[in-house]
Amino acid sequence: MAEMNVPESGAKKGKKKSRSKKMSTRVDLTAMVDLGFLLITFFMLATTFNKPKTMEVIKPAKDDNEDKKDQPAIKMSKTFTLLLGDNDKVYAYTSPDEVDADTELAVDSVDYSPSGLRKVIQNRQKEVARDWGHQDTIFIMIKPLPKSKVKNTVDVLDEMSINGVKRYAILAADDPIDSLICLEINQSRK
Repeated sequence: MAEMNVPESGAKKGKKKSRSKKMSTRVDLTAMVDLGFLLITFFMLATTFNKPKTMEVIKPAKDDNEDKKDQPAIKMSKTFTLLLGDNDKVYAYTSPDEVDADTELAVDSVDYSPSGLRKVIQNRQKEVARDWGHQDTIFIMIKPLPKSKVKNTVDVLDEMSINGVKRYAILAADDPIDSLICLEINQSRK
């Protein structure tokens, strides 16, 4: 409560000129402090904190009864393999459906530029669209070799997003064809 203190005695007696009276003021801040605590209490009770948000990971349904023989195999002619090597090089090849002694394998060596890796992926998407009807049926296998950098993997994943590739996986380079290519480019796969 605010109040003013006024002295009880009036003007001084005599002919002296009266001076202005000094009045002291005192402001009681009790109400303001009460209001502050009321506001703090209100906001503490009325506020809801952010709930933690997590990214949803979609996993395939686990079914132990399903026989793996019933699952369709991916035709190798729908696939495309990218081996990530050292010195910012990508080795790309398409596996034939059946491999025998006379099979020739073409390996392209490209860099991560739009005229390199992006163009190779787009060309392969066109081939799959021509042979299988739609480019979304392509399955790209990304196989980083030990000397490749994490940046290379991120660049390839960016290219998957840019080119709209819907099916891809990061795998280990454990295929016999990968071993042959690693021998040819003089890189180890382990």
